[in-house]
Amino acid sequence: MPAALLLDETICAIAAAGDLPINDCSISSAKFYSPVAPGELLNLRVVVADAMPMTFEVHAGARLIASGDFSGHVWERL
Repeated sequence: MPAALLLDETICAIAAAGDLPINDCSISSAKFYSPVAPGELLNLRVVVADAMPMTFEVHAGARLIASGDFSGHVWERL
C-alpha cells in the first residue's frame, strides 16, 4: 500500500470516528516502519490527549506499520 493511501485512509478513519468533516483533520508528521502487504488487516490506534498534537499508530497484528501526529477538532468529540 502506498504511504499516501495509508495516510488518506488514516485521516478518513479519524474523521469518521469523531463524526467530523474530513477537512477538520490533518496529519502533521508521519513515520513509516513496515510495508503493508495486499490483504493485510490494519488497526488504527488513536491517542486522544488534552495537548496538541495527538498521535496515531497503524498496526498489522503486532507489527507497527506507521505512526504520527495529527491535529484538528477530534478531541472534542472522541
